Amino acid sequence: MGKMKAGTVAGLSHAAIRTKNIPESIRFYTEVLGLEEAFRMNAEDGSLATVYLFLAPGQYLELFAGGAREGISGPDVTGVCHLCLMTKDVRQSYEAVKAAGGPLDSEIRRGGSGCLMFWTHDPDGTQIEIMEMPPESLQAQADARLAGGFRPMRRFRQQVSDAECIRILREETRGVLSMLGENGYPYGIPLNHWYNPEDGKLYFHGAKEGHKLDALRMNDRVSYCVYDAGYRKEGEWALNVTSVVVFGRISLVTDEKKAKKIGTNLCRKFTDDEAYIQKELQNALPRAQCLELTIDHMTGKLVNES
Repeated sequence: MGKMKAGTVAGLSHAAIRTKNIPESIRFYTEVLGLEEAFRMNAEDGSLATVYLFLAPGQYLELFAGGAREGISGPDVTGVCHLCLMTKDVRQSYEAVKAAGGPLDSEIRRGGSGCLMFWTHDPDGTQIEIMEMPPESLQAQADARLAGGFRPMRRFRQQVSDAECIRILREETRGVLSMLGENGYPYGIPLNHWYNPEDGKLYFHGAKEGHKLDALRMNDRVSYCVYDAGYRKEGEWALNVTSVVVFGRISLVTDEKKAKKIGTNLCRKFTDDEAYIQKELQNALPRAQCLELTIDHMTGKLVNES
């Protein structure tokens, strides 16, 4: 979220549109614009009253039934004048709306802020802007400045979803942890990791003293990079590799029960030999320090090495 004063709003939850024909509006937003229906609510008489469409975590488009009086939206209307929906690829979205038979009210153009956009409208005439936010746009630069300091990915067309990032973290066994070391030099070391889907955190283990812990005591901010083995398309020599970069803060795990759970899951990424795992937990774990990485920001991309 952006920087806000205590006691004010914490973000945009949803925009609401009252429709004349809610089934027709649902079809437009799901089939033409590709939004996913989240849930429905019925009126007391059992008729459909409200539909929520998913935009992003915590953000929805709300459709109400029962619209009767005609409304107007447009650039010279006082109050709310249009709805803007984000896309990662404006050209792909334009072709998708066109292929679905949706209305196209403009060609793709670049706005004054540097964003790429085109316009459409829903069955009730609500004007809708479909917008791509390139890294050079004023909006993307403001995001990087105000939303925690994490810049948007430059090669955004190669960006993969958070779900794909998590898959890589869960399936791969190791990565490189980068810290601020001594005398201002970066310090990066390979580590095995375990991603816990229950709390969305990464866990590691290592020695109870040394350069790594000294660096973390000075600055707990780190980045962690993981990449998969990649794949080759038939007839090509170049690998297609997915990498994930995580930013966050590391803390020491002091709870023995939690440390045992971490050690057990780290071992099981490599072997199902229970006798070996129990031996490691008994003999090696007491000499190890477990670490917890709370993720503040995560990006991933798929790159062809050619």
